[in-house]
Amino acid sequence: MFGQQPGDLYRLRAQTSGKYQFRELRAKSQLINCTAPDAGLHNIATMNSNIEDGEPRTREDAHAFTAATTTAVPSAENSSASEVDGTWGERDVGGPVTHRMAMDDYENLRRELTNLSQTQSRASAKSTSRMGRLRSHTAQSKKSQASQSRQRRPSSESTKAEDLEAGDAQGMPPKEEEFELGPFIKEGHFEKRTEEGHSAKKVGVTFKDLTVKGTGSMASFARTLPDAILGTFGPDLYRIISGFIPALKFQHGGESRTLIDNFTGVVRNGELMLVLGRPGSGCTTFLKALANKRSEYASVTGDVSYGGISASEQNKRYRGEVNYNPEDDQHFPSLNVWQTLKFSLMTKTRKRHRSKIDTIIDALMKMFGISHTKKTLVGNEMVHGISGGERKRVSIAETLATKSTVVCWDNSTRGLDASTALDYANSLRIMTDVSDRTTLVTLYQAGEGIYELMDKVLVIDEGRMVYQGPAKEAKQYFLDLGFSCPDRQTTADFLTSVTDPNQRILRKGFEHSAPRTPTEFERIYKNSEVYKKVLADLDDYQAHIQNTGAQDARQFKQSVQEQKSKFVSKNSSFTVSLWRQILACTTREFWLVWGDKPTLYTKFFIIVSNGLIVGSLFYDQPNSTEGAFPRGGTLFFSILFLGWLQLTELMKAVSGRVVIARHKDYAFYRPSAVALARVLADFPLIIVQVVIFGIIMYFMTNLYVDVSKFFIYELFVYTTTICITALYRMFAALSPTIDDAVRFSGTALNLLIIFTGYVIAKPELVGQKIWFGWLYYINPIAYSFEGVISNEFSGRVMQCATSQLVPQGPGVLPQYQGCAQSGAQLGSNTVTGEQYLAKTYNYSRSNLWRNFGVVIAFTVLYIIVTVMGAELFQFVGSGGGAMVFKKGAKPDLASGSKVTDSEKGGESGDGSVSSGHLNTEKEEDSVPHTGTSDEVFTWTDVEYSVPYEGSQRKLLNSVNGYAKPGVMIALMGASGAGKTTLLNTLSQRQNMGTTTGEMLIDGKPLGKEFQRVTGFVEQQDIHDGTSTIREAIEFSATLRQDRHIPHDEKMAYVKEIIDLLELGEIQDALIKSLGVEQRKRVTIAVELAAKPSLLFLDEPTSGLDSQSAYSVVRFLRKLSRAGHGLIVTIHQPSSLLVQQFDMILALNPGGNTFYFGPVGDNGAAVNSYFSKRGVVCPPQKNIAEFILETAIKGGKRSDGKRLDWNKEWKNSPENASLITEITRIKSDRSKLPAKETTQYEYASPVWLQTTTLTRRMFTQHWRDPSYYYGKLFVAVITGVFNGFTFYKLGNSVADLQDRMFTSFLIILIPPTVVNAVVPKFYQNMGLWMAREQPSRIYGWFAFCTASVVTEIPISIVSALVYWVLWYWPTGLPTDSSTAGYVFLMTVLFFLFQASWGQWICAFAPSFTVISNVLPFFFVMFSLFNGVVRPYSQLSVFWKYWMYYLNPSTYWVGGVMAATLPTVQVTCASQEAAYFDPPPGQTCLQYAGAFVKEAGVGYLTNPDAMRECGYCQFRTGEEYIAALNVVPSD
Repeated sequence: MFGQQPGDLYRLRAQTSGKYQFRELRAKSQLINCTAPDAGLHNIATMNSNIEDGEPRTREDAHAFTAATTTAVPSAENSSASEVDGTWGERDVGGPVTHRMAMDDYENLRRELTNLSQTQSRASAKSTSRMGRLRSHTAQSKKSQASQSRQRRPSSESTKAEDLEAGDAQGMPPKEEEFELGPFIKEGHFEKRTEEGHSAKKVGVTFKDLTVKGTGSMASFARTLPDAILGTFGPDLYRIISGFIPALKFQHGGESRTLIDNFTGVVRNGELMLVLGRPGSGCTTFLKALANKRSEYASVTGDVSYGGISASEQNKRYRGEVNYNPEDDQHFPSLNVWQTLKFSLMTKTRKRHRSKIDTIIDALMKMFGISHTKKTLVGNEMVHGISGGERKRVSIAETLATKSTVVCWDNSTRGLDASTALDYANSLRIMTDVSDRTTLVTLYQAGEGIYELMDKVLVIDEGRMVYQGPAKEAKQYFLDLGFSCPDRQTTADFLTSVTDPNQRILRKGFEHSAPRTPTEFERIYKNSEVYKKVLADLDDYQAHIQNTGAQDARQFKQSVQEQKSKFVSKNSSFTVSLWRQILACTTREFWLVWGDKPTLYTKFFIIVSNGLIVGSLFYDQPNSTEGAFPRGGTLFFSILFLGWLQLTELMKAVSGRVVIARHKDYAFYRPSAVALARVLADFPLIIVQVVIFGIIMYFMTNLYVDVSKFFIYELFVYTTTICITALYRMFAALSPTIDDAVRFSGTALNLLIIFTGYVIAKPELVGQKIWFGWLYYINPIAYSFEGVISNEFSGRVMQCATSQLVPQGPGVLPQYQGCAQSGAQLGSNTVTGEQYLAKTYNYSRSNLWRNFGVVIAFTVLYIIVTVMGAELFQFVGSGGGAMVFKKGAKPDLASGSKVTDSEKGGESGDGSVSSGHLNTEKEEDSVPHTGTSDEVFTWTDVEYSVPYEGSQRKLLNSVNGYAKPGVMIALMGASGAGKTTLLNTLSQRQNMGTTTGEMLIDGKPLGKEFQRVTGFVEQQDIHDGTSTIREAIEFSATLRQDRHIPHDEKMAYVKEIIDLLELGEIQDALIKSLGVEQRKRVTIAVELAAKPSLLFLDEPTSGLDSQSAYSVVRFLRKLSRAGHGLIVTIHQPSSLLVQQFDMILALNPGGNTFYFGPVGDNGAAVNSYFSKRGVVCPPQKNIAEFILETAIKGGKRSDGKRLDWNKEWKNSPENASLITEITRIKSDRSKLPAKETTQYEYASPVWLQTTTLTRRMFTQHWRDPSYYYGKLFVAVITGVFNGFTFYKLGNSVADLQDRMFTSFLIILIPPTVVNAVVPKFYQNMGLWMAREQPSRIYGWFAFCTASVVTEIPISIVSALVYWVLWYWPTGLPTDSSTAGYVFLMTVLFFLFQASWGQWICAFAPSFTVISNVLPFFFVMFSLFNGVVRPYSQLSVFWKYWMYYLNPSTYWVGGVMAATLPTVQVTCASQEAAYFDPPPGQTCLQYAGAFVKEAGVGYLTNPDAMRECGYCQFRTGEEYIAALNVVPSD
């Protein structure tokens, strides 16, 4: 085909006809004729300003000009614009194109465009001003003029004024209407253009024998707690190590499954291919394989080439030029829309072109109608931001910002309404045409207008290619095979339905010859003429590459290289240098921080408040020796606290992985750039924290007031905080999940605290604690602590405190006194700081800068490991995993061999499982027996307002209607019209704002059981993911059906529901492993299990393919026939779907009704209403799209005045009859006798609620073992380190202090455990508040009780493990009463910390606030218990309430009271205070009276005549008395 002359092409295609062929001919000719440049073909609208004689000066002229230049089919049907009026993307009628006419048109057009292209640069300024006037021409183009070739969608300028399309097309601000994509691209904003106007980057994609295999089987079993525990030192350890060292992996041919099998074909540059198939058929796999995203698959074989560039070379050098846009919209929620797009372009634009970035951003936002969201947060499920549809558009815009050449779009219209989806498809069409891009797209519910924009279509059935070829020929191909396409079914839906045994319809006479299995489809296709043409096309394209010497590829490579910054390697995939990537990511980090202001403000509040609290705890410490040890505590806490607070960085580091992985694929930046950018962003953010905290702490606690010492203190606090933050991020980079990251980071922090040298002084730690003492040397906090404490004590001379002078009393002379302070010299009443540090800690001020260097070295080490981890490991999971079943279940999953066709009357072997479709071929009479009520629900003048910027914003405005049993109502409207708001209001689920109006059941006010007896199917399919399908339905039936119904009857009804929804084969599958459509059916089943009289459903078809959507709606239809009333919001309904509904309630933005009435046969009733007002729905038009477009575009009367549909409805006779009907219903139904039954808010009694929920929560923890496992992990690690660090404690004073600290160290466990409790409790509370409480399934008592009860067993086991590993090695008393008491206290402590975490979580307004508030609680818990700061030294403010309010006071006091009193103290030589007695006196004679009067301590050498030693404690009882603890405690 390539290398031929235009005439040859036309002869080659002479037998083809129709408008599509003409467009294709021009497109192909363009490839071989440089004088008809690509840009020129697309530049009619832009360049028309250069038409000197015929330049249109007015909008009317533009209309005429456009009509003149776009008439490609001079047939009777097409001769007048008015005759194709109002087709809105549907197929229009048109006569065949003659060869002569086509050639004449082509030659005229070519000459004109060649002339125009020569003046492109001069024209750009003038043409821009006329973009708006010639909008429709380019906006509807395909290969520069779809209207010229196909007239797919008539332009607004070529239609009469009465046509709705001539109205305000999108209801957008005027400036958004003015934007035009085609000319914008041609001006070179998105890419380099050649001198002839071509795109400089264009490569087609070829694939030969492409086969992809996935790992694992179709089903697996749930991993439980025993699996997790047993796997710790076996399989799990091996998997972790082999993940770091791939060479250790055993090479065995594990179980694999073929995902796509032997695909061959080509998508040329400038072509748009639609990939169709049921969910699970392999569409996503195919797109990922072509986009070179192969890491998640077991193997990818076959050859994929990009215009002659191999897949391996593409991945290495041009990764960002071939992109895959995933179905899910993952963004940083605290960035706004502008920032998200700005960042994308910053990393894809070299420095000298950065001035264009803002222009491109504005263009992208205008293109998708999101300019109004510029400064709005993108948001996600947890953060309020733009709507789901707008977020989808941001994803699309971000992908376009990559300026890539090949783009694969995966179900990108999910969440968009029909009108926006078509606009999006048009944008893709233009981008593909003008930029000569290669575009592949898979869509689940593609309307006919979208389908007609496609060049090629590929249909996949269970991984097999059953059709690939021209889109226009696909329908006929399957019709010829013997399949029938129902009226009003879109072509895309028809092609997908052919692969579904439950949906396909055979034509008469083809019952035995039509293919049934994927293998049969593939065999027939590969023997067809269509496939031979595909192979010929492939050979032709490869021949073109060979003949031209891969000119396109060379030009592509050159263009890519020219786009790069000059500092970027030729072999790099990235556009800008690593330094520029880091700067861009740093900018984004600041945006992220500023975008999440609540977290920022909370963090600074915690810093200030804790600084004040801890500062007051150590307030105005004395300069005497009495302040020596507390000063160490002050400094220890100073270097630790801000690092402790940085634990919140873990969530940020892990949660952003999905976005970072996608950006890496887009070649925006290296993951290491993010790691380094976070460090750069830390520098200013942490310095602000350190300055605030440091000033408060330093001056409140009376540290050495010296400018150099203050700045050294701040410097060490600053570097240590950065170091600890880097440590956390290192664990985050190496941890698969947030649970792992928290567990490892929490444990590491605990070890850093223990081995700092403060709790256990350095000499003892490195000299005696042989088990783990060496950890001191690899602990950065230890070096930092030595730095700050040596800085503080150097040059300080401490007067011995009166209480520490020995002996004291009558007759004691000062020169014969000693000081009971470590480091004191014989006969001296003062202690220098240097002496104190050398004796107590073995520290020296001379090591100050060495220590600073070591902290920096550790920081650099952690950052290097983080960078390596970010580059080497990718923990982002892929979708489409195996289905997970509970242990002991027998999954009956279909394999490819088990298929029976519903056409033969048998059950579909795979219909309900592998693809998850309902069998709608069952006889129509199989109506479920689920409806139990004849009540009628009415609502009158319903209004709903929310607070907005100081006033009230009305979201619903005087909405009226009714819902009768057996009637199914479709709630429709454009995005933001208030559909979900109305649904929530009617179902009594609004928890904010003001609702007015009248809502009645049978003319009576709603009772308290209304929410219980109505079902609400939420859009978000919220479930306990660890429950099986059967368990979830049983749970709902048990707690929501009437309390007087026997249990066996409820379970029988559950079986009926499971059969009805065809969930039987997968009833033991865990919900979290289900696909979208299966989860939707489970959601409906859970609500049906309650036997509701009225069912509300919010977007039940969102995210489903057309077959699944049809299945769900057909099933809802069955429910309606069973006697249920249904109110359903619906987004993109096809003609077939709409026909299933009885009535439509249509809303306009602002919550205004503009239609409520019957649908009618083929929408006759709807059409009747609108046609009376001058707006007629064309015969083939989808009535739902007609309603949506009518609402958006308004329309005009015959007199030219604009229609206000809200007023039209209010003043219509139809509205008057509706109000009359509501009044009649209220009057008639209110006369019925009231039911004589007691109304219960909850169907089941509290005891049943509690026991059932408790059982479910235990199952949840069992099947999701990370939570229980994490608790055991922390207990084991902390127990081992605590027990063996303090191994076999002796009887010295230091050992006495160690006995206190070993008991005290249990308070290191809560930070880690509570950080695990909080998300788990928050998740369960979220499920309860979002779905189960509004449905009145169970109340707060059941929820709280179950949450507490499920913590008890694991707390007892964890306490036992910790106690055994800690208590016995330390050598604490082993008598049964003491050991038993300590065990009991340990159990109580573990129970307390779980309930404490739940208590904090229950009060906090959001998860973010909880994360930042936790350190506040931990500080109070750890410090105000008399250990770090003895009770006697507490300030009066805290002494008499916080000390006694703190639970840890009682734990530490109780354990010390049990374990210490009986210890007989033997002072080590360096622990005694020494003094000389007066000449001639023994130590006992001189100091005996003092010891006797003091009542504590003893003389170590009573008979000596010099160097008397005084040990300050004789027994442990004396020691604990100083801590305000007595044995009776």
